[in-house]
Amino acid sequence: MALFIKPQGKTGTEKFLRMIGMLIILGLVVYAFWINNQSTLEKIQARNALWDQTKILDKSERDFIQGFIRSMRSEFGVKARIQIILDPITAQEVDPKELLIVISPPTQDVGMHFPGLVRHALGNGFISELENKHFENHYSDDEWPTSLMTCLSMIWERLAKVESNQSVPKVYTDGNHSMPDPESSAHKE
Repeated sequence: MALFIKPQGKTGTEKFLRMIGMLIILGLVVYAFWINNQSTLEKIQARNALWDQTKILDKSERDFIQGFIRSMRSEFGVKARIQIILDPITAQEVDPKELLIVISPPTQDVGMHFPGLVRHALGNGFISELENKHFENHYSDDEWPTSLMTCLSMIWERLAKVESNQSVPKVYTDGNHSMPDPESSAHKE
């Protein structure tokens, strides 16, 4: 049994216009379904990319970090994951094309893995500064979320400047570094 929807109309022109209208409605429904699926997929990916065992991050901090993760994927094609754990940091298998930042506030430890090209663009000195000095003395009074957001901003700014062939600023360790939102930056291709 075949299902065929035949438009009703008195003239051929009316039937044709009704058929076009049905096709337009069908196209809009398919497009809305596709947009909804994309949005749902992005939310799932963002949830999996940020893992916070401490439950200390507030909504604005989570949104900032998830914005960084989305922007890294959309602007630079780099998959990013941020993990905040309660246990000591252990070695884990990391995809070579993935940026991974692991923070353990109870043990005051940070681990970072950068893909090869990102590591080259940021420079070993910059990465060493982030890993060894940036979070120093920022674990008391739960200051580490601000340090994390500053770290992500510094990574974003440095990559954006490298891509746009601008000079790259020196690393600031005084904690007064501005934190522009990566999704609303003036970065242009």
